[in-house]
Amino acid sequence: MKNIDIRTGALAPLLVKLSLPVLAGQVFGLLYNLVDTFFIARIDTSDPWLVGATGLVFPIYFIFMATSFGITGGVSSLVARAIGAGKTQELDKTAESGIFLSITASVICLAVMYPLGDPLLRLFGGSNELLAYGKQYLWWVLPTVPFMMFNAVFTGILQGEGRTKHMMVSMMIGTIVNIILDPVLIFGAKMGLGGAGLATAIGNASSSVYLLVVFLTRKSTVKIHWKASNISFPVMGEIIRVGLPQSIMNFLASISFIFYNRIMVSINPMIITAFTLYSRLEQLALIPIWAVSSALSSIAGQAAGAGDFKRMKDSSRVSSLLCFGVCGVLFFVFVISSSRLFGVFQSDPQVLLLASQIVLWMALASYLAIPVFMANTIMSVAGFANRSLIFTIIRIYGLNVPACILGAYVIGKNLSSTMVAIFVSSVITVIMYLIIEKRFFSSLEKGTLHISVLKKDEVPAQK
Repeated sequence: MKNIDIRTGALAPLLVKLSLPVLAGQVFGLLYNLVDTFFIARIDTSDPWLVGATGLVFPIYFIFMATSFGITGGVSSLVARAIGAGKTQELDKTAESGIFLSITASVICLAVMYPLGDPLLRLFGGSNELLAYGKQYLWWVLPTVPFMMFNAVFTGILQGEGRTKHMMVSMMIGTIVNIILDPVLIFGAKMGLGGAGLATAIGNASSSVYLLVVFLTRKSTVKIHWKASNISFPVMGEIIRVGLPQSIMNFLASISFIFYNRIMVSINPMIITAFTLYSRLEQLALIPIWAVSSALSSIAGQAAGAGDFKRMKDSSRVSSLLCFGVCGVLFFVFVISSSRLFGVFQSDPQVLLLASQIVLWMALASYLAIPVFMANTIMSVAGFANRSLIFTIIRIYGLNVPACILGAYVIGKNLSSTMVAIFVSSVITVIMYLIIEKRFFSSLEKGTLHISVLKKDEVPAQK
């Protein structure tokens, strides 16, 4: 980026400058989620299962997202570390290797999901109208997968380089196309929920076209040569080494929704709709965390490649403080205005009551998780995503799910006790992660952990 040095610039201004384009793109993404939810709810505002169906499909959709996040994370880490170490010539085969990996991932995802979609929706708690709506939405959203994987490769390259402007434009284009097509396909073409799914697929395809143009016009240091010989197994191996733990990490988070959905349904089936409504609107306060985390990947990744552990540590601290300040205000506004916001998208009084019981405790839990986001980002981009995976397993299945079970079946046996239990587990989690991150940096400084960069002889020279 012009007039900015990612490896030496002042952290707070640099984080803001790199975050703002991502933030702008994600605001458009949030706008899509809100508009999408609005139009889906408008199919029949008295039918609580329509919005609930998107929540039912979310764990499956999250599997796709988890895979794409893994590809983005692996590519971003590879690119950032190589740039930080001054070995950009070793990135020549990154694009083709990433594209081949994305195609492989797409084929596997679609081959599994088309035959197993129905039983998976049943496993996630779908039945009767909820299941029927869920299947309608799922079949039309599945074509999104190849474009999502393709976008993950180029987003990872841009993120590793710190070229966040192109990431922003890509997200904006996809969102605008999606928003335009939502009412056209849902109501004009009378596709209902299927129209919302198809609009998502076409929006992602539009982003893919833009990203392809960016790379064809040489706006990145990483080039596409369109040669099969450029598919490098060492490069793919490095992407997978860092990205696979991140994919598994997000996949396990998705699988945890099986437990959460089952627990919530056992209390009251309409909690799924209420929780889906909350989750979509919560993004109003969450998007700065994702934007700053993306900026942190660029800064900490290049610092890791250069062996600058102090800058890595400082960037994590400044990122957390920045998010605590901004998100604190946003979460406060969200909580006090939540009843009016929920009423825009849902009229069922039971759903609105349940959502009002969820909002405060979940907002507090999400706010406390800010250092967890940053610690996971630091470890992953430095090439230690396996550690993030282990700690995520402990966080979800050792703390959060057991806490949810205790609240629902042992302590109060109602929604309120479940929410309190989740909040308590979040407090324990953030304390655990602060200790983990401190020991991680200590190990780097002592030399017991070593940051690796792909060696030149592992990437054959361009012929």
